[in-house]
Amino acid sequence: MQQASGAVARGSGRPLYREIADDLLAGIGQGIFPVGTLLPGEMELIQRYQSSRHTVREALRVLEDMGIVQRQRGRGTLVLSPEAQPAFVQMVKSPEELFSYPADSAFRVVAEEAVTLSGSAAQRLKAVKGSRWTRMSGPRTFESGMPVCWTDVYVLPEYATIARQLGGANSRPVYEIISKAFGEEVQKIGIEIYASSFDEERAKALGVDVGTPSLCLCRRYYGNKGRLFEISVSEHPAQNYSYSLEFTSGWQNAGHWSWNK
Repeated sequence: MQQASGAVARGSGRPLYREIADDLLAGIGQGIFPVGTLLPGEMELIQRYQSSRHTVREALRVLEDMGIVQRQRGRGTLVLSPEAQPAFVQMVKSPEELFSYPADSAFRVVAEEAVTLSGSAAQRLKAVKGSRWTRMSGPRTFESGMPVCWTDVYVLPEYATIARQLGGANSRPVYEIISKAFGEEVQKIGIEIYASSFDEERAKALGVDVGTPSLCLCRRYYGNKGRLFEISVSEHPAQNYSYSLEFTSGWQNAGHWSWNK
């Protein structure tokens, strides 16, 4: 059986898993790995490309996302097609392009407390029951004082000192402040939108009636080694909130964040 080259351009500036994916893709296109056959196993690929298991799996994930292969538990990676299947993705260059707020608005912390998540709170936030967090709460307002939404930000206790940097002239996102101060780099963001209604405290802060329908935007930020380090829940009056998405056909390029739909 022929083999893919096993030679990738290290030091090219592109992630190694992309280089491995491209090399395997070339081998599939050249008929080295025909449709209906299995790619070499993980251990063989690790040795061939002198890489880690994680890197090889990321390369296979890229090929699977393209519709080229299908990973089958207990069997291996099956070649489905020599050509990529179109997918629709939203391309962004940085996390702040996702659900960003106007530059002239700022989060104003009016309450800060240490919390231990109960079962219901942990389920709602998709965090570990009994985990400890520092919660910072308050409205996001424009410079004029007009409220945009109510926000609860949960951060790991070791990052609680960032509270003093929020508000005023500082409109940077919380995750960005944490990244600069502590070196916690965002690797993944989970986003959820759901309907709710305002309780008395939040309704009063935003100048709406109790029970007014709201839309909640929950963002979960995962950093080094996949650790969840920030959860942000922003509650907006439903009539004042909208979000539009634009998708392009293709598969994501290295160095970009993507939203698959």
